Amino acid sequence: MAGQEGEAAAEEAGGLAKEIADLRQQLADMQVRSDQLLHLIEQLQARQERTPVLPLPLARLGTLIFEPGPSLAFLKEMGTLAVATGTELRRDEAGHWQPQVRWGKAGRNLMRDFSRLVFGQRSVVYRVRLQQPALPDRPRVLHVIPNVFVGGSTQLVVDLMERLGHRFDMRVLTAALPPHGRHEGMEVDVVPLGSPAEDFAAAYARVRPDIIHIHYWGESDRPWYLSALAAARATQAALVQNVNTPVEPLRDPRVGQYLFVSNYIRATFAPDVTNGKVIHPGIDLDRFAPRRFAPEAEDTIGMVYRLTRDKLSEDSLDPMIDVARRRPRTRILVVGNGDLLPVFLRRVIDAGVRQNFEFTGTVPYGDLPEIYSRFRIFVAPVVRESFGQVSPFAMAMGHAVAGFKVGALPEILGGSQTLGADRAELADILLRLLNDPAEVDALGARNRERAGVFAVETMVEAYGTVYAEALQASRVTPRA
Repeated sequence: MAGQEGEAAAEEAGGLAKEIADLRQQLADMQVRSDQLLHLIEQLQARQERTPVLPLPLARLGTLIFEPGPSLAFLKEMGTLAVATGTELRRDEAGHWQPQVRWGKAGRNLMRDFSRLVFGQRSVVYRVRLQQPALPDRPRVLHVIPNVFVGGSTQLVVDLMERLGHRFDMRVLTAALPPHGRHEGMEVDVVPLGSPAEDFAAAYARVRPDIIHIHYWGESDRPWYLSALAAARATQAALVQNVNTPVEPLRDPRVGQYLFVSNYIRATFAPDVTNGKVIHPGIDLDRFAPRRFAPEAEDTIGMVYRLTRDKLSEDSLDPMIDVARRRPRTRILVVGNGDLLPVFLRRVIDAGVRQNFEFTGTVPYGDLPEIYSRFRIFVAPVVRESFGQVSPFAMAMGHAVAGFKVGALPEILGGSQTLGADRAELADILLRLLNDPAEVDALGARNRERAGVFAVETMVEAYGTVYAEALQASRVTPRA
């Protein structure tokens, strides 16, 4: 009897396990279909933007005439943000920070944004220049990445192109260029979101890469990656995959090497991957060398990010709002742009601390060292972190770095001494550092030494080795 009951229980458990597995597969299929639908909608919107029936200025005018409500609201917000990013903080005689609008800067910001809206003007974002003369025989590397907007993944591609481009002929395959920008010196093929594998196959046939280097960040771009990978399987190219965000890699037996931007990502999302290694993104230590800090930097903290929800949340500024309330002589620089900028602006106004916050908007990469010199403490209020280069930039310049204890931040800093578990703890850490210049100096010296681990030369050498090994493993003859 007991044996029969055991068999029945085992059979029931097996049936339940099968039902659970079927449900998981159905959910996965639904997610894929949902992602594909989202991509189709995005692609239709992008095509409508690129090919208006009327010339773009007339199309914008038509929208203003026939949809005045939303259009005027959008223009009003554009003006508000232009003024906000044209406002700087100055200390009055009592030592309090006072916002002062630089109307010339605000006007330039407004005209720039308005010109982009009406005329679609595209400024140069990255200028890619080989740092050494190109060799006559170079294998061809194709970087496959869904967009080349400003950010760490694009910077990685640019660094590799500039510093390894003399040894490898590097091209880019993407779905989207910067909305208001373009790159000089970057040869780009565009395969839009929602494209089938056949479109990627045609692009591969045109480029004829020896190595296909996929820069993977998953999420809603997964269908695009799947099509890119499906077409890549049919080529003779060696496949290399970077995993740039906190996601599982896109597993495929054709991938010869998985590269993770942090130990955190590898250990958390791919502990079973045997053909993988960690290569931290590199930083230019010469560009971000220590320099004299600007006056009043000791009473200033700063954050430098794209103000979007891939790393930040609507609550990311809350610890700094608490600091401003408890220490009114503190200035907070918020560097960057994105859909969270108007949210952050509203939050600090509602909290009554607008006079403590300076929003710079987008800052060119070349101007970052000067911006960093305006504060002594860098804050990383991120909700997820794979490997943010902005923190090592600060470390190289001798800043103290504080933030939330998430993702790869403890790995970057080499410890958790200045990382908080929540809003209150991070605010306390920031206040402690602001009131203890000696600790800031000590942390800055330690961070400068630690930043040497992330030298761009080390990164480039590692990628050069990966490419050489990939070519050897696939027995590809370098193209003449």
